[in-house]
Amino acid sequence: MTTSEYWSRRLTRRSALRGAGIGVAGITGAALFGCGPAAEEQVTAPITAVNSLGSGDTLQVPTPAGKVGKDQVRIKPGAYDNRIAMTPAETDPLNNGRYGGTILTRYLDPPHMDFNRTLSCTINTTMDYTKNKLIRGVFGAKANPALINVEPDLAEKWEVSPDATQFTFHLRQGVKFHNVAPVNGRELTSADVKASIERYKAGGVQKDVWDPVTSIETPDNYTVKVTLSEPIADFFRNIAAWSHIDAKEVLDSPDTLRAKSIGTGPFVQQEWVTKERSIFAKNPDYFEKGYPFVDRLIAVVQEDTAVWRAGFTTNNFFNWDARDRDDAEDMLRRGGSDLVMQKYTTAQGVNTSGFHFQMKNQKFQDVRVRRAVSIAMDRREFDLARYLGEGGGYSKGPIPWQVLYNELPTLESQGQWLAYNPAESSKMLQAAGYSAANKLTIDAPVWYGRNEYQQIIKPQFDKIPELEFKPRVVDNPTAVQMLNDRNYEETMNVTWGPPSYSVDQVTYPWYHSKGGVNHANVNDKEMDDLLVAQRREKNAEAQKEIWKKIEKRYFDEVWQVWYPINVLTRSFFHNYMINYRPHGIGSYTCYANAQARAVWLDEGAPNVLAMPENRDLARELGLA
Repeated sequence: MTTSEYWSRRLTRRSALRGAGIGVAGITGAALFGCGPAAEEQVTAPITAVNSLGSGDTLQVPTPAGKVGKDQVRIKPGAYDNRIAMTPAETDPLNNGRYGGTILTRYLDPPHMDFNRTLSCTINTTMDYTKNKLIRGVFGAKANPALINVEPDLAEKWEVSPDATQFTFHLRQGVKFHNVAPVNGRELTSADVKASIERYKAGGVQKDVWDPVTSIETPDNYTVKVTLSEPIADFFRNIAAWSHIDAKEVLDSPDTLRAKSIGTGPFVQQEWVTKERSIFAKNPDYFEKGYPFVDRLIAVVQEDTAVWRAGFTTNNFFNWDARDRDDAEDMLRRGGSDLVMQKYTTAQGVNTSGFHFQMKNQKFQDVRVRRAVSIAMDRREFDLARYLGEGGGYSKGPIPWQVLYNELPTLESQGQWLAYNPAESSKMLQAAGYSAANKLTIDAPVWYGRNEYQQIIKPQFDKIPELEFKPRVVDNPTAVQMLNDRNYEETMNVTWGPPSYSVDQVTYPWYHSKGGVNHANVNDKEMDDLLVAQRREKNAEAQKEIWKKIEKRYFDEVWQVWYPINVLTRSFFHNYMINYRPHGIGSYTCYANAQARAVWLDEGAPNVLAMPENRDLARELGLA
């Protein structure tokens, strides 16, 4: 198998979500190393990905169709399960793409532009518009929304040593940085890649990814040879997820790095107004010839879901995610000659589906306490209240279920400490020394899950006489910082972004005692041993068995309390957005916006800057 294929690559089966009658993709798990590149195998770009269709069959990305007629450009309006097949025009973008136009989209306010200081989609959105990585994820019309594939980006090919300790990357030649100071359009070289890696190794939130690197050799301007201290079969996937490459001059100026995003990407950041918007213009020197198609991207800060919905119906925003089945059906009933809805399963593990216990806090070092809190939660009721019961209470852990199982697991399969048992919860808390007069109090700062905390979790926990759960809402920057600094006292809402492209990346940094994002401060020798073993295991089935042991360990030890998140996502978009698709790794707003380099607006798409509500902005930009 080539390196463009996903963690769980052999996708040939289909199953049903039990109890809901909803079809989801079933994916046969496969270890990463077993299907990775052979010794010294060269991987060249582009590589097509294997995708799942509704029938359960596999299909290669179709042969480019050449120039097609207007009737073969758009997706037929309506609702679709899983993957939407490419239109004839989308199989051959350079022959069919339409140039020009402005896309108005939403994003979340970034605190700064340094992705190595804070891993957050608020920053990643700008990074993916303006920068590149050595290897990137596959998004857009050719991607399967339930899978994470990778493909070459700045590295046009790479080689892996037989023991998976050396990775040699061959850079594309002629790649230029944006034509702005301090780089002024100069060519990217191996020296920039080396400087970027050294910065990540030196510290910050990406240190875990690069810490195993013991040497970086640059024999010429277009070759980078990285040597690791230990075998890591998934290394090339790990670096595809987050690690954008910067210019040496930018890295030498921390103020510039925080204030402006400068890279080699398809768009140039023209303006950033905090708490308001960012504007990105087409990069005329982008290395992928013929891309991007659109002239401009305007990303506006918008966190109000009602405003987002209204903006979608008025053609201001091109995409929108329904809250649940009823919300989606309401939008479909309202109709529209250009509405497309895609229903799919997520391709990532947890994001904000639980809370960490602070394992340095003595009262949570008693496993009876942690387990008692977990079984005080009625996950079926939670799922019914929040997601109309579509997941049956199943609560996602860090490892995506597609990697380990052929069909969506049940709540029962996750073990006794996720099963609702209020009577046993009381007994365990009493055994740990708590009572109705001497309650276990839990401070619970939260941002992302604030509604769930207050409306679902607290009422459930209030039924346990020995337990007092005390949610308190903090703002988003505070929540992110508390989590990254690990300075919360008792619990903290899980935030598992940005998405990772390998099992190693969603386990080792988070659970190893020396992991850089071990937010719960877990220190467990058995888990440490399992995490090291999965990195070194070369046999696919053996590696998968280790992953199952890792999953069982964190479910048994309850360092986090997991609760259900939406198993099925229903994403809408207007079909005049061509070569775009939703993806299970996250919304376009968070983590799937890199595909903007290849999307285009079909003839007849609304001119958003000509709309009355946008004319002031158009005048500001000199485009009225």
